[in-house]
Parts: sequence; structure tokens; C-alpha cells
Amino acid sequence: MSLNLFSKRELFIHGVELNGINLDEIAAVVANELALPEHEVVVVDARADLLTLDILNPEIGIERVAGRGPALLQAISRIPGVKVLPGAEIHSEGVLGLVNLPAENAASLPTVVTVMDRQIRASVARRALVLPTGTEIIGGQVRDTNTPFLIDLLESEGFSAEAGPAVADDLDSVIGALSEASLKGYGVVVTTGGTGAESKDYVIEAILALDPGAATPYVVHYHRGQGRHSKDGVRLAVGCMELTTFVALTGPHREVRLVAATMVRGLKDGMSNSQLAEDMANLLRADLIDHRGSNGGRSARQSGD
Repeated sequence: MSLNLFSKRELFIHGVELNGINLDEIAAVVANELALPEHEVVVVDARADLLTLDILNPEIGIERVAGRGPALLQAISRIPGVKVLPGAEIHSEGVLGLVNLPAENAASLPTVVTVMDRQIRASVARRALVLPTGTEIIGGQVRDTNTPFLIDLLESEGFSAEAGPAVADDLDSVIGALSEASLKGYGVVVTTGGTGAESKDYVIEAILALDPGAATPYVVHYHRGQGRHSKDGVRLAVGCMELTTFVALTGPHREVRLVAATMVRGLKDGMSNSQLAEDMANLLRADLIDHRGSNGGRSARQSGD
């Protein structure tokens, strides 16, 4: 299985003497020992008794690293111009530190980590955060009825749900709030509002910035530039980043209630992002058609949400 190195990608080799060595050759030998392409390993520093190498790939198979320390030192010692001194050692911060795992433990590590990974993913998947959006919520002009409803529903379905602070109507604020929630280990982040056709609505754009492949189906189309419509419609979104799934719902409480059960069922069943987004959008489209019919063909929806 592959592990994410995040920002901890350096290997430090202490206790070596160099004499007219080609640093690219050292990088190639280390790449070979770790079963990586040569271009993914570079020497970034060479001092009197210290070599520092950088692994450029953000992910690496655990079996390539675990317990490979002695083999790496032995391979380096065979390079002409390199002398590995007694007591030489390799160390690294983060995942690459597994290079020093004793050989007797290295063989079983992939199985142990796989089990841990499944447990972590299952735990994260049940942690939910609900984020309302909008200046009117922050300023207290509008009472947030969506968050307590969603918290109660998610908890009744086995999630550990929390309410987050209301997020301002600007792109950077929304991106920041979503990114922070993901870094904090929330497996589900549900936003309400900010998905409409007005210039102040940025939630869809924020999710697309974090996940360009996010599903963003339209609920209703508008003519861009007509009235308050600076965009061509109202959308929902389901996207992801790392272990976090983002779900962007519209703002009207009636619409949140209409799609909430479908959202929870899709999350629990592992439904694809595109299918979940489309199922929720279909519910809202059908509801709009019903209301237009009952209102003599007039739209029953406001664009600002």
C-alpha cells in the first residue's frame, strides 16, 4: 500500500566520506534500492559527513521503505568514492523513518498498516462538520435553522457531528474553511447556502478549486446578467480532498430538509460523488416543477442561496 509523505520527504545519511563522487550516482543507487524511478530521487545537500536526499514523489509504497536502511547503506558503500564509516545511520522524519524498522518487523508492517488505515478511514468517515455560509447568518439577520437540523439527523445516523462557524461570502474564506476542516480530520463537511446565482455565492467555486473533478449539477438555470443573476444558475456540489467529502447544499431550509435523507444515505452507502449530487439535484428539480405548476407557471424559487 502507498503512504503519503506530505512534506516529510528528506532522507539524511550520517557518517559517510565522499571523494570525487558524482551525486547523481548516489541518487540513482538510492532510487534503485527504494524501487523508484531515478528522476524521483535527488541529492539536495552534501557535507563532510552528511548526505541529504529528497524524494520527489509525494507517495511511496510502504514495502519500498520499511526496513531498507541497512541495504541502502550497503549499496551506497559500493559506490566508488564513497566510504561508509562505522556507526553510519539513516534517519528521516515522518513516514520515511520506517527505513530503520528492524527487518523482523518490516515483513508484517504492510498488514498492520492496512488494518490501521481501514480503521482510520472508517473513523474519519463518521466525523461530520456542518458549515453555514452567508453574511446574513454571521450578522444575525437570519436565524440558522439548517445547522441544528443537520446535526440532529447526522447524529441519529451514527455520525459524530459538529457545528462550525458561519463562513463569510468570499472565495478565500470558503476555501480556507473547507481546507481547515479537511486538515482537522473531518470525513464529511456539509455547507448550506452560497450555491446560488448571485455574485456573493462562492461555495461551488471553492469546492471546484479543491477538487476540479467535483460533481456540480444544476438545480435550475437562469439568464446570466438578468436581475441579480451574475451566474447561470443554482448548483449543488459533492467533491473530495484526501479523506474528506464536501457536500454543498442550497440555503433554503425546506430544500435542505428535502435532500438531507438522500445525502446521508449516499454517504453511508459509499455512493459516488456524481450519483449523490445528481440524486439530490433531481429531488430539487422535481420539487421546483411541482411548485411551478401549483403557482400557475411562476417560479417559486429565489436565486440568492
